[in-house]
Amino acid sequence: MAKVPLRDGERLNVIRMGRGKPVVLLHGFGSRGSHWVHNVLPYTRQFEFFLPDLRGFGRSHHANLEGLDVFETYANDLQDLLDHFELDQVILGGISTGAYTCLTYNQVHGFERVSKYLNIEHGPNSVHCPGKLNGIFGAQQEELFQRFAELLTLAREAGAGVEYWQLPTEVRVRFRDTVAFIYSIAMYRGLARWVVELASRYAEPLLTRHMMPVEKWQTYLNVMQAFMSGRDTRDALSAIRVPTTLMMGRQSRYFSLAAQHELVEHIPHAKVIIFDKAGHAPMVDQPLKFQREFGRFLRT
Repeated sequence: MAKVPLRDGERLNVIRMGRGKPVVLLHGFGSRGSHWVHNVLPYTRQFEFFLPDLRGFGRSHHANLEGLDVFETYANDLQDLLDHFELDQVILGGISTGAYTCLTYNQVHGFERVSKYLNIEHGPNSVHCPGKLNGIFGAQQEELFQRFAELLTLAREAGAGVEYWQLPTEVRVRFRDTVAFIYSIAMYRGLARWVVELASRYAEPLLTRHMMPVEKWQTYLNVMQAFMSGRDTRDALSAIRVPTTLMMGRQSRYFSLAAQHELVEHIPHAKVIIFDKAGHAPMVDQPLKFQREFGRFLRT
């Protein structure tokens, strides 16, 4: 574990393991850096992995996001991580929120320090373009964004200092169920969705202790609001000249194949890998194929 100092005085928790060519991998919403560990362990003799907890998540839960441009802040945090460890020519990858962070990083800082890029399940923007369903959540975007907006209103009404477990029960349950729904639709297989829904309902204290800490529960709403605001990264995509791999789940309820293929229009040399029996989390739905393709990405 390392604590990386950031430009605004906050600190980022980073797992560092292995030796060799540096690889930075960014996790998705509600996740943390340690969730990459089982994927990277077979390659720690050839690569050195840096697995940060993004602000608001894991052991970086208490780092401030209030009043900040979330994805630009994440991009700056990534730059600070590279500076701290004096990394250049890194292999960079991200899934979902982590991938959006990488695309924003390219837009803000460029990929001069990146030698290869892996984008898992995110398009160039989280908000639909007029007349298209090319943003996050497809046809469900309006419904889910409305749920996010209602939660933001309830959070403001509850007050900034209220603790999660002191929230009115109906407010806490709505927050919990919304996060659980976001998790569940990430999975394609029914059993995985059922496990998520069951765990959120009956193991909430355990999950909030070990997976999604809630001491600053409002920070998750900051990230939700950032997705609602959107950030169109298409203007900078043509500058990506490094080898790029795009992994997509054919059954994804987050981004359609068409939405993600917009990246190919701007990064014409990108390699596309489709997981036919996977949703938004191919490492969960098709773990063997994912591990095989992940290893191929690292080595080639």
